[in-house]
Amino acid sequence: MINDRIKTDSMNRLVLDGLLVDAGTPLDLKEGGRKFRVAFESSSGRHKEEKPEKIVLDGEWSLDKEHNLKLHVLASDKPFLSGKTIIFKGDIECPGPDTFTFRVREHDSITGLRSGSIRLKGRWRADKNNRLAFEAGRSSGRYDVLTLQGAWQLNKSNELIYKYSKTGLKRSDKEEKLLVFRGYWGLCGGKLRYKFERSSDSFFEFRYISGPVRLAASKDKIRFTAGISYKKDNMRKDVRRIITIFGKWSVEKDMKVSFSVRYSGYVRKKIYFGIEKMTGDSEKMTLYLTDEDGKKLGIAVEFRKAFKSDAELFLALGRSGKESRIIGGVKVKF
Repeated sequence: MINDRIKTDSMNRLVLDGLLVDAGTPLDLKEGGRKFRVAFESSSGRHKEEKPEKIVLDGEWSLDKEHNLKLHVLASDKPFLSGKTIIFKGDIECPGPDTFTFRVREHDSITGLRSGSIRLKGRWRADKNNRLAFEAGRSSGRYDVLTLQGAWQLNKSNELIYKYSKTGLKRSDKEEKLLVFRGYWGLCGGKLRYKFERSSDSFFEFRYISGPVRLAASKDKIRFTAGISYKKDNMRKDVRRIITIFGKWSVEKDMKVSFSVRYSGYVRKKIYFGIEKMTGDSEKMTLYLTDEDGKKLGIAVEFRKAFKSDAELFLALGRSGKESRIIGGVKVKF
């Protein structure tokens, strides 16, 4: 099993156990324009006179344009490997909260399909171009950044997803791949945040374009516009993506506004907002929102008394009387 032979240690160094040099499969290495192969001891007993070795490789992890995993070797107990690049061909597996997992696929005429997983430890982040990236931890607090070069989107369960295509085992084929990031949305420090389930350190914070957005509470959605810069076919592309999150608006008893979002598995999480100001009359109220830190969002939500789902707001206002009042720290003309 390749999983028994390829591992990573606590500092994300690659550990090759039972390696034979120049035996034929399964790793592609290159140095400049020259390629050569290294391989594991085969079950057929070839090279019995050679003793398999355990080799530790320290280097820089990255992804190539085909989303294959690369390790540029900086240091090794085998000097001839230093300076070379190992290319693992395969697929990115569904991401964990604090891990990047890559399933190695290699095909050769002797052993057929061989596979196994390489797992790197670290954290997920969004880079300055709003692209998804994994920071693989190394010694001395350094990180190698593995960047997903394409643009992301949302699925019907309000979850962040990433699609990419790559060449299959038959080189003429293109295979479509899908990654689903399990998490939930929030707002923090004027940025849109997508936080992983069961993680205290992995999240994506996206810069979005603020502006006057007026929403009807009855429409059960919220919209943001984010700019994403990415590469496709070696060309830089800049896109504006409308992020539409579906959920249910409501007003809490303490006069805070919440937006309840449904995710896969019937899980619901709330995004909470502050209120900058309110305007309206006895039939319609418009609430201008802030994040929980009080930062203006440029978002206004309109509640109408005619909709039962909006009734809590008008009940709260009605209990306060019909003249100007301070409600929840906000001056309201009603």
